[in-house]
This record gives sequence, structure tokens and C-alpha cells, in this order.
Amino acid sequence: MPRSTRLFTRLSLARRRHLRAGVSLHSHTIHSRESFAGVPWTPPLNPAQAVALETAQIQDLGLEPLVSLTDHDNITAALELRATSAGRRAPISVEWSVPWRGAEIHLGIHNMPPARAGERMAALARFTTIPREYDLDDILDWLHEDPSTLIVWNHPLWDEGGLGAARFDSVAKEFLRAYRPWLHALEVNGLRPWKENHRVMRWAAAEALPAISGGDRHGCEPNAFLNLTRAATFAEFIDEVREDHRSRVLMMPQYSHSLVRRLWANWPNRYNRRDEAAILSFPTAGGRLRTGTENA
Repeated sequence: MPRSTRLFTRLSLARRRHLRAGVSLHSHTIHSRESFAGVPWTPPLNPAQAVALETAQIQDLGLEPLVSLTDHDNITAALELRATSAGRRAPISVEWSVPWRGAEIHLGIHNMPPARAGERMAALARFTTIPREYDLDDILDWLHEDPSTLIVWNHPLWDEGGLGAARFDSVAKEFLRAYRPWLHALEVNGLRPWKENHRVMRWAAAEALPAISGGDRHGCEPNAFLNLTRAATFAEFIDEVREDHRSRVLMMPQYSHSLVRRLWANWPNRYNRRDEAAILSFPTAGGRLRTGTENA
């Protein structure tokens, strides 16, 4: 793991004095459309509830909250928040679906410029619908040109489309090789097993990229990974990642618990017996983390 990325399992009082904010990235609301094992569903929280949940966890750490909601392929949550006085500075972010050589790539696009967010979202949606590979360089360059926008490859080693391990690993390496100049970080994901996340961190180190947190929260449990920062604003945090290649990732206690148990305990009456198979299809994080971590 490079010096630019540090993973903590506990936030000490001494470390907290040198930090200002906790950052919650990659989080879903009722505006995401999901399907597990063929069962369609939507996350239970509206944008305001989702922000409140993430904010409370960060404030419990004694830090100021910076929260970026990323629904699948739409920015409705951010626009709703920005229409209120409390949420007028909410970052406009999205989890963008990028079909690429048979794989399902998901990119977290955080903090798009408000004046151009609609135009950019429309371009992203067109690519998702009609994925012409030769357009992707221009789209990523267009997103990258704004220094206050962060581009993160979410769960980069998850073969979500079912290509098969060998084929997906090959496609993932090709994708990073092709688009490395426009990718600012690889994600450590709160709903993926530690073995996979550890591989992501090693891959990020080999590519001189920061590894960054992404909780991928869909239910009523707050994100299991956060970033820690001295930044006062989202733009300052992005500068810390993009320009300084610095990332401080905090693993929250819930990550060490079984993912099946986490989903079941934190879902408010959303599942019936037919849906249980969908929950059990998730891999578990499994066990407490020891290797490669430190106390903050």
C-alpha cells in the first residue's frame, strides 16, 4: 500500500485533533433501481434520510460531514437536496453504468459542476444506452477537465455482469490501461469481501492511484467505509485526492460483521421469503481485519 493511502480501523483522539471532516461516498436512495436474483426493488431511504443517516455516523466521530449520494445513472437525489435550504450545497454525483467489452463497469462521478450537471448526465446516459467505445475517452476527458470533479472506479474487481473470473480480470486490466489518465482513485467497497478489497488496494498501489472509500449503502446501515480529511469542503477533499494522491480510509466496526446479518438487521420490512435468496447471494466481509491496517 503506498503512503498516499492509509487504512485505519479505529479513530484515536490524537488523530481526530488533526482532522476536520469525514467523507461518505457511494450511497443510494429511493432513486436507484435495483435487482437481486431477478427481484426488482428500490432502497428505502429518500435523499434527506440518506444524508441524515450518513451525517449522524460522521458526527458521532466528532467530525464535520461531507456526504455524496450516488444513485444509479441519475442525479435526482442531489437536485432534490439542492432545492432545499439545508441541502443547497449538496454535491451532484452519480454512479454511472459503463458497458465495456461485455463487462459492467461502474464509475462514481462526484461533484459535477451544477451549471453543467444536466448536460453531463445526459451525455452519460446516452453512452450507457448506446456504448460506443470510441466516445469514452472524450466523455472522461470532459468530466476530468473540471478540477473539482472526482472520478472513482467503484468495486473495480467485482464481476457484476458474470463474465467469469479470468475474462473479467483481463477486461478490468484493459480498462485501467486504457483510461488510467482519467481515473482518480479505485474504491474500497463496504459491501465487498475483504479479500477483494485487499486486492483492490494492492492494485491501486501498483498503479500509483489512491484507494478511496465507498460504502455502497443501500439500506439503513450507514456506510462501512469513510474517508478522513482535513478539508473543509468537498472540492478541497477532491483536490487532496486528485492532486496530492492522499487518502485516509476508515473502516467502521460494522464491516467486520457478516454481510447477510448486516442487510437483514438493517432493512425495514423490505424482504419477504421470496426475497431471502437475493440477500443470501451476497458475499460476506467475514472476520475481523488485522493485516495491513493501523489505528488512526
